[in-house]
Amino acid sequence: MLFLLVFLPLLGGLVGWIADAYLHRSFTRTEQCLISYSKRSRLLNKLNYELCCYGASWVALLTMFITLIIICLLGFNALAAFYQGQDWFISIDLEWIPLLGIRFHLILDGLSILMSLLITIIVIIAILYSRKETPSSSGLFYFCLLFMTSAVMMSFMAMDLFLWFFLWEAIAIPVYFLITLWGRRDSSAQLTINGASKFLIYTQISSLLMLLSIISLALTNWQLTNQWTFDYYILTKTPISSYVEFLLMLGFLAAFIIRIPLVPFHSWFIDAHIESSTTGSIMISGLLVNTAIYGLLRFVIPLFPNASLTISPLMWGLSLLTLFYCAFLCFSQSDIKRLIAYAHIALMSFMTAVVYSASLLAYQGIILQIISVSLVIVGLFIISGLLAERYSTRNISQFLGLKAHVKYLSTLTLFFIFAVLGVPGTANFVGNFMALIGSFDSAAYIVILLIIGLILLAVSIIIRMHPIFYGATNHSLPDKKAISPKDLCLLITILIILFFIGLYPQWVLDMSYPAVNKIQHIFSSAQTNLIEGDV
Repeated sequence: MLFLLVFLPLLGGLVGWIADAYLHRSFTRTEQCLISYSKRSRLLNKLNYELCCYGASWVALLTMFITLIIICLLGFNALAAFYQGQDWFISIDLEWIPLLGIRFHLILDGLSILMSLLITIIVIIAILYSRKETPSSSGLFYFCLLFMTSAVMMSFMAMDLFLWFFLWEAIAIPVYFLITLWGRRDSSAQLTINGASKFLIYTQISSLLMLLSIISLALTNWQLTNQWTFDYYILTKTPISSYVEFLLMLGFLAAFIIRIPLVPFHSWFIDAHIESSTTGSIMISGLLVNTAIYGLLRFVIPLFPNASLTISPLMWGLSLLTLFYCAFLCFSQSDIKRLIAYAHIALMSFMTAVVYSASLLAYQGIILQIISVSLVIVGLFIISGLLAERYSTRNISQFLGLKAHVKYLSTLTLFFIFAVLGVPGTANFVGNFMALIGSFDSAAYIVILLIIGLILLAVSIIIRMHPIFYGATNHSLPDKKAISPKDLCLLITILIILFFIGLYPQWVLDMSYPAVNKIQHIFSSAQTNLIEGDV
């Protein structure tokens, strides 16, 4: 079941790509054979055109719905086991490169199920929205989406560090193509380094440092135990000195800080969103950056607990700097995608700060935040795409009097802004509350600064978005195209999920508890050892 789960999106993307190529070739041959312009030939041409445009998307959509069903079934089994007080997980452990001790080792636990469920929902939303963008080479486009889905899903389950690194690098490939092949660039910026190139440069440099840390950790374990392995559970128990542990942690941290991203390594994130299509922005925000926060929780804290405790003041400072920097920049943004991107960075920096609180309650709040922030940002990017489609611009100052021109869109926009601000009833509120309350005992002053930063971010978003609803409007202008039922259903579905989790978050907490409890125990033990002078 697990093998099918992780490889089904990749297989579906490959089938869709092949089917798309076959349909295009058949369509070309049909055009050559049809000489007359009869009614029958016109209908056949239209049918072939529809199949060429949407055939790959239907294959991708069917694949992801089957994946969603599998994840839900596994999730119900996991919840039933957790409610009975039993530990639950499914694993795959196969030899991959025996000479180097590398194994294809995946473990699906409660935390992995939550992350996989989240990205499956987001990818389904991305596929449904992308149909209106009619991307060229649609077979390759949907193959990139589903290839990225499989890679991200496996990265949430990887228990071999080399496999984790391999998947970390594999995720960057479709992101590069999504920006380069299906993005939008300003013609005046052709000679500058684009967002895709900048992302690739940042990723490759930081990934090299992480690879060096992985190899060094495996080499250290081999020298101490005479066992060459990249197994996560073995390497977490490797006895290394504090100095070596700190150096090895920096390699991992460099990769995660850039992908989160924190200041001053955030410029690729802004450029990537500006140059991406709306679907590309959904994939970057909903899938790519979550791997970094997950990496901090799953790998940095358990592998290097003492070093993580040592560097926590620096990480708090860097996170607070990013939060306040992005909140202030939001005041001056006129491009709606740039505004959303800076707001997303600010929220990610908030989660990064909470990671170093060593609190179980805060960690569970982070899981809720990962889910809620991803969905909210995805919803806002969809809204930005709808606004740009109707006003032919992304300039916020041109969206004056939205309520008078586009029915329902202003109300939905307001709901998503409230969700970003974390109003009661939404999943963001529960996540923020748990993260702040859980962190207060260990870092009271940091929590106060985080609250101030969130308030500043909320004020900046309200000030920038206020004219959209209440700005003066020219009534002589024609009404814009109404929001389609499909787009309306997408946004309402996201809102329903946010309110459902906000009103009943217990199932998320129960699913994530076993995994985050182990992580918190490792970090709190490191804190005790450091105080006692054992490190």
